[in-house]
Amino acid sequence: MGRSGEQGGRFSFLANSGYATISAGSAVLLLLLLMLAGRFLTAVDYGKFSFALALATIVETIMDIGLGSVTVREVARDRNAAGRIFRNVLGLKLMWVAGGLAVLLIAAPILRSDPIVIRACYLLGVSSAVRSYLLTVRGLLQGLNRFDVEAAVVVSDRVLLLAFGTFALVGGYGLEGLCLAFVAARLLMCVGVAWLVHVVAESALPTFDRTAWRTIQAAALPLGFFMITLNLYTYIDTVILGVVRSDAETGWYAAAYRVYEGLTYAPAVLSAVLTPRFSYLFVHDRSALRTQFVRALGAAAGLGMLLGAAALWLAGPIMGLLFGASYGPSVVPLRVLSGGALFVFSTWILHAAAIATNLDRRLLVTTAVGLGSNVALNLLLIPRWGIAGAAWATVLAEAATVVLLFVQVQHRMRTAPSQAAA
Repeated sequence: MGRSGEQGGRFSFLANSGYATISAGSAVLLLLLLMLAGRFLTAVDYGKFSFALALATIVETIMDIGLGSVTVREVARDRNAAGRIFRNVLGLKLMWVAGGLAVLLIAAPILRSDPIVIRACYLLGVSSAVRSYLLTVRGLLQGLNRFDVEAAVVVSDRVLLLAFGTFALVGGYGLEGLCLAFVAARLLMCVGVAWLVHVVAESALPTFDRTAWRTIQAAALPLGFFMITLNLYTYIDTVILGVVRSDAETGWYAAAYRVYEGLTYAPAVLSAVLTPRFSYLFVHDRSALRTQFVRALGAAAGLGMLLGAAALWLAGPIMGLLFGASYGPSVVPLRVLSGGALFVFSTWILHAAAIATNLDRRLLVTTAVGLGSNVALNLLLIPRWGIAGAAWATVLAEAATVVLLFVQVQHRMRTAPSQAAA
């Protein structure tokens, strides 16, 4: 019986890894859309679009405020309460979505005076609001170990984005048409997902239970501030480039960063599958957790070195193939970013371990230190070295963050269960 259960667990893990691979791999569809945008839009318009997308993505974390990650963790620990947890999360999220949209309404015209950029920010903000709901649904499905259904949701979302976005670009509707395509695709996807939630969670309607909200929010806030810090950390270079440099440079750097981001889809698979698994083992088998953590971190680091080396060597042909000859300036930042793949691959596993072991506040502080370093380095390096400086700032800050996170996670896993729960 014991061996059968172990084999079943391994099969489940492999199956979930396969579905998570499909989810992560479907990001290629988004990369394809961004590649088409780079070819159909000028570098200047692509820079405007990239700035708006970066700002909307940062604001999206305000809309989520850690609720997606808490949904995964809490549902994984008590699946019988999945529907109640999700409905309360959904009700609480409505307030944060309104707050996020208000922030975007104010921030966009402060950062940029171009009315086209401002409208793009607002449209992509609406898309991000809908996507925030979809992320909560994904958290519910991951917590329930329904990675098969989650994969169907993710793939469907990105197929719709690709179809609507391609229609807008090929039809000659330009930057604003592309932004409208994001909104239309996400709204259509939301209708289908609402039906799915009704089946899985018995009701898709939000619950307004202030007592439950306080408990959920107390758990989510540290993770929420962490996610805000993390997204700022990830996209602040694009925002700074859009403010202090040209739209063309912003577009070139964004193109390189999209390819670099594509490399991280591999550790994203491991992270998605390991977060609920680590969460369970942290409570039930601390020794097994340490063993799996070391194996996962080693595998991610090795994969990062392998794929990073390949991207470093093939940076020129990759940018030419995906975005065209006009994106030649993107080669240098892609080479710099690829050299740091080891760090970002390791970060994905460290984030999963930190969330699973309730290292929420320390994770926030560590990431905030990384963000501060990243901003300082960007402000120091971008004025002098432009997009190459932005790439170096990202890699150096990522290296510092990995070291700090590794120390924190190792300490937590050596702590006695009674102390760790405190």
